[in-house]
Amino acid sequence: MKNKICIIGPGVVGQATGKVFVKLGIETVFLGGNPEKTKKLREEGYIAYTRNELFDGNYDFDISMLIVPTPTINGEINFSAITSASINLGKRLKLRKKQNYHLVVVKSTVPPGTSESLVANLIEENSGLKLGRDFGLCMNPEYLREVSAYEDSLKPWVILIGQYDKKSGDILESVYKKFKCPIFRCSLKEAEFQKYVHNLFNSTKITFFNEMREIGKKSDLNTKKIFEITALSSEGMWNEKYGIKDLGPFSGSCLPKDTQAFLKWVHSNGADAHLLKTIIEVNDTLSSMNGAAKKTVIGSDL
Repeated sequence: MKNKICIIGPGVVGQATGKVFVKLGIETVFLGGNPEKTKKLREEGYIAYTRNELFDGNYDFDISMLIVPTPTINGEINFSAITSASINLGKRLKLRKKQNYHLVVVKSTVPPGTSESLVANLIEENSGLKLGRDFGLCMNPEYLREVSAYEDSLKPWVILIGQYDKKSGDILESVYKKFKCPIFRCSLKEAEFQKYVHNLFNSTKITFFNEMREIGKKSDLNTKKIFEITALSSEGMWNEKYGIKDLGPFSGSCLPKDTQAFLKWVHSNGADAHLLKTIIEVNDTLSSMNGAAKKTVIGSDL
């Protein structure tokens, strides 16, 4: 089955995604609100439309991928772009001459529940169509790095499909059949949640080593060498399963005493370790909540 795809939001991720689809022989067009990007895409030989186009009944695509910005402003996510895109998509679907089943794919990073409660609802309101009957819905997180977005899109290390129903997931998986990487399927909310877990883990890891670097500098230590050795010695670095099992708070003979002892040493040397302090506090809270229900004997079992 051949699917015609419309990329709504040709930014870094949208262009990388769409250009790879074109390279793989999938009929793909771009639709966006930036006239300069639209012009450049056309000059490069791609089919691209502006935000005001395709309201003429000729929106004859099988799949729409929403890859629009969801920025955080004053600590809160701004839904204006994805709201506008969803409303306009609903209007385009309503005006179609060919009323075929349509799949909507959210690739923008959104909080759990957004794809169904916001995107699908707005499409239903503005199209008169019914989710599950007339159109499907998937959440398909992206894991691209900005500096290598096209290469990462061409050779993804994993693909996750959050699906409203099996039909939706089957259609999207058929798009990715040419990619040689693991494909996982889950619920919409699980896919939305996983993207945040993905980003938050990366943020935490960067912050941890930044904090250790600052502490090391105060003692004139070669943190570059220390971190390189840590990448080889620490099971949390080379064992992809480390820490993800549901075994409760860390305990055993090493981790509890060493985290507390090191924090004491940091403070005695006139420095601070806010992340480490929080790690200890969170673990102590979980220990109090869980009691002795889940105890690990050695740190490497986590």
